[in-house]
This record gives sequence, C-alpha cells and structure tokens, in this order.
Amino acid sequence: MDDADCGQKITFVPPIPEREGYTFDGWYKEEECLNFWNFESDVLPNAIYDDNGEVVYQETRLHAKRSIK
Repeated sequence: MDDADCGQKITFVPPIPEREGYTFDGWYKEEECLNFWNFESDVLPNAIYDDNGEVVYQETRLHAKRSIK
C-alpha cells in the first residue's frame, strides 16, 4: 500500500498471512519482530523535506511475526 499520509495512522490493516505449519503472531516494526505495530495508536513518520521543499520518500515496512505450530 502506498497511499498513507506521513504522520498518520495506517487505516488499512493487511490481511493475516497464512502458511502451513505456522501461526501468525502479529505485525512488527522491524525484521527482528521486537516492537509490535499497533494500528490503533502507531503513526507513520512525519514528512521530511529536501532543500527544494519536496517531500523525501520514506518507506515503512511492517513485518509478519510467525511461530511454528
């Protein structure tokens, strides 16, 4: 998804991924799955502007944590 505004909440909660033999344990802020992403309270980073006043692209990735059944 790429239509979320800087500094705002993500309003589209991704579907729960399914993989045989695994249980989905939530969406996390980093690949190591240390900090849970809370769709009710977490917001995207505020906009950063370059020297020309243009918004600098920032990517936010959510990571699916899974455990073996």
